[in-house]
Amino acid sequence: MSYQNPQILYFLFAISIPIFIHLFNLRKHKVVYFSNVTFLKEIQSEKKKKNTLKQLLILLSRILAISAIVFAFANPYIPNNSEDFSTNNTIIYVDNSFSMDNVSEKGRLLDLAKENALGILNASNANKFWILTNNFSETGENSKNKKEASEFISNIKLSSEIKNTNEILKKTKAICPEKNTLYIISDFQKFSTNLDEIHSLDSSQSVIFIPTLSKNTNISIDNCYLNSPINTKGNLDSISIIISNHSDEEIEISVNLKINKNPKIIPKDTFLLLANEKNKIVGLRFSPEKGINNGLISIEDNSITYDNKLYFSFNLDEKTNVCQISETENKSISRIFNLNKEEFNYKKYTDENSISDDYDLMILNQLNEFNNSTEIKSYIEKGGSVCIIPAENADIESYNSFLKKLKIDQFSKEVSVEINLDNINMKHDINKGVFDSDYKIEDNANLPTINNYYKLQKNSNDTKENVFSLENDDEFLNSYELGKGKIYLFNSPLSEGNNNFCNHPLFVTTLLNMAVNTPHLYYIINEKLKIKLPKNKNENKNDFYLKEKDKEIICEYRNEDNQSYLSTYNHIKDDGHYELLQEDQVLQTVSFNYDRSKESNTEQFTEKEISDYIKNIENVQLFDSDISINQNIENLYKNKGFWEVLILLSLLFITIEILLIKLIKS
Repeated sequence: MSYQNPQILYFLFAISIPIFIHLFNLRKHKVVYFSNVTFLKEIQSEKKKKNTLKQLLILLSRILAISAIVFAFANPYIPNNSEDFSTNNTIIYVDNSFSMDNVSEKGRLLDLAKENALGILNASNANKFWILTNNFSETGENSKNKKEASEFISNIKLSSEIKNTNEILKKTKAICPEKNTLYIISDFQKFSTNLDEIHSLDSSQSVIFIPTLSKNTNISIDNCYLNSPINTKGNLDSISIIISNHSDEEIEISVNLKINKNPKIIPKDTFLLLANEKNKIVGLRFSPEKGINNGLISIEDNSITYDNKLYFSFNLDEKTNVCQISETENKSISRIFNLNKEEFNYKKYTDENSISDDYDLMILNQLNEFNNSTEIKSYIEKGGSVCIIPAENADIESYNSFLKKLKIDQFSKEVSVEINLDNINMKHDINKGVFDSDYKIEDNANLPTINNYYKLQKNSNDTKENVFSLENDDEFLNSYELGKGKIYLFNSPLSEGNNNFCNHPLFVTTLLNMAVNTPHLYYIINEKLKIKLPKNKNENKNDFYLKEKDKEIICEYRNEDNQSYLSTYNHIKDDGHYELLQEDQVLQTVSFNYDRSKESNTEQFTEKEISDYIKNIENVQLFDSDISINQNIENLYKNKGFWEVLILLSLLFITIEILLIKLIKS
């Protein structure tokens, strides 16, 4: 504790005045004689004790009253820690992530943050300023004077970049290793704010938190996917849209869908989202067009707007190449792909010499031996898919030799028993879009019957995934991954007498979904982009580029692990549809969207939570959002005095003295 007027404390000697008065009370007592004073002595003794106690209390109240008055005029105060924040180096971090597009009762959060930053500039006596945003640009890392810093702050715009607390503190230390004060102006979302990092601050760095609190309301479009991999011109297709409500209220939302800039009629134009309902699936139907289909899903939400749109695209021009290699053709398989000639180029061969990387799916149907197992393995590792259907009375040793090279399960013994298919893995890609999300298999469901199959010897393959299994939990169809490709293994010949799977609707959807790769509808900005190349392209290096309106972005052709793709070095900054060109030829449309897995969730630290974290840290302060930035800065450097309390105490002690004199009789 310090005193503004310490010399006033000399007047504390005044407390000796009531003490002397009390000790040298010169009042004289008159003596009266009585014949019998026994009872009078008792009364006199009792009254004397009461009077002594009263005089002591009066003395104490006078001493306390005089002391309080003297201390009040000395103006005691507790010095603040403003020296920690008084520095010539001021760093202002303005959070310009998409969540700062949210609104509060005072306005848009980013606008409020910029106002606070300008207020800090005007109130500061520092000589050098650094202005940081989530972009961590070179211009922000250079020191500025007040005018330059003011212009920089005024031009801050929203960014898709996100920086956490640790990254901000490290950047601050890197650009200004000297003693500095860092102002963090943010909405302090919980996913990016790690308050524990504040405890590791060194003595050269001081931090001031300036919160901008929002209403915590937002609706986001999180994802979308086509419900069927087979998209045909003129046929109605359906798309599932995943939407989340990040507020505590029920909200009705309208979802709009456009294909190639043409709005589509939606059967149900509004959907009810419950409070804090996440991952609600909304289904819409549309009719795809021949060629490139550019889609845009949008909603109306006035809080955070970056996640109100989701771009996607796919191409109906590309056909899927499928071949069946079989000594005896399975006509049921051929019929499926011949009936869908607009989507498939289908061929059938009698031997393995026809293996080619041009095929998306290769069906090895009931082969007796495998002469080109090395070529098949190489084809799979490069990204091809192979479906293996065992032969009747197969040479198990020959099959297992082949399956072992592929590092998948092998056959053990043949089982002849009538048993039904019982379990369907609804989450597998093969069954995607085949069943409703809430579909459950009933006990009397009409599922395929298996009469003959091979039991499998389990292999420790981490990529294994079961698709169909039998009533006794034996597997009927499994999928595996090898390199960039996939392997599908049936454990029963797909022929009459072994099972009736070929006559069941599941057979059609299973083969079609094996053949068709789910289209990559869009890419996420700021991720390490590996843009998939279209088929039948001429892979000349450095001939590819992306174009969107007046912007052109060169793409680098790369080939790693037998996979070809394009890289943009994260030069994509804006969402939308981009044309992929090779020289002047448009190959396809590539859609880009902002990452909404984090910013869309508006949950943030409250001022109380932040205050509890930093209350024991000397060089960290929290500004009150209810008062102006100028008032916060004034309070930061203002000493904590309490002379008013001392005046009130002196009045209280004087009042007690008066009450003692008036109410307690001598």
